[in-house]
This record gives sequence, structure tokens and C-alpha cells, in this order.
Amino acid sequence: MNDLDIKKIREKLGISQEQLAEMVGVHPRTVQNWESGSTIPKSKHAILRDLVLKPQRYAGGGEQTNVNGNNINGNNVTINPADMDKLLEILSMKEASLVKAQEHIDKLLEIIGNLTKGNNNG
Repeated sequence: MNDLDIKKIREKLGISQEQLAEMVGVHPRTVQNWESGSTIPKSKHAILRDLVLKPQRYAGGGEQTNVNGNNINGNNVTINPADMDKLLEILSMKEASLVKAQEHIDKLLEIIGNLTKGNNNG
């Protein structure tokens, strides 16, 4: 299960799964999977973080200085700064976790490579 609640983010922004998928550049089924607990790729974390911080940028209204305004459906949306900070913290922790996991994978691959070389020479 993801620490990041994509459904909650989507609902706060007042957008559909299809609209979020378009904003993030994925298939709507991918958003459904994320909401069901599938892992969110590290490459999408920055987009999601930016979407939370600057929802108007994705609404086609250009960059704005506040986080209150109309979303792409024309509905007024207000993002609680405390929620935003928490989401950013969670995204940051997820990114750090993924980086650490990749480091472990790289080390394991190196060990496997060294073992394979040893078996070929012996």
C-alpha cells in the first residue's frame, strides 16, 4: 500500500482519474492501480508534487501565486498547507526509499556479476 493517497489528492483537486492520468502522462488504468495501492514510479513523484503545489499550472490557467482558485472543472479548490506539507514529506520519503532500494539492487547485481565471473574462470 502506498503512503501517498492518490485518491485523496485527486478528490481535493476535484478531478477524475482520467484527468489526473492526462496531467501525469499515464493511462487512466494506471491511476486506478495507484489508488488501489500499486507502487508509483519515482519518475512520477515530481509531477505529483508539482500538481499538489501548483494545481493551477495543470488547469491551463498558467502559474499563480496562491493555492486557492478554480480547478479544471471550474470548481473552487482550496488546498490546506498542512496537507500539502505532509504530502511533500511523504513524497520525499518515498523518493529516498526508492533511491536506497536502487543502491541495494545495484550492490546485489555487482555481487552476482562477481560470482558469475568466478564460476566462469574456475
